[in-house]
Amino acid sequence: MIYQYVAVDITRSQILLIADSMQDLNKQFLSEEGQKLIHKQAMWTYRVEKNTLVEIQKVMTKTGASFAQVTRPTVAN
Repeated sequence: MIYQYVAVDITRSQILLIADSMQDLNKQFLSEEGQKLIHKQAMWTYRVEKNTLVEIQKVMTKTGASFAQVTRPTVAN
């Protein structure tokens, strides 16, 4: 499996940064753009399988749902 690393805002409503490795995500955090994001808000970081992330982004774009809504586990009956 191929994974990507994502940073989402503290409310988990939007994806802020995406990288191919945690090292690359950390580099983005340390960049000027990343520092501006970090100083504005706290972030959650996740490791997500690449194809799953593509599907999450499609649903977010199509429905306007937040990252939290799209990734919320479903309850099995």
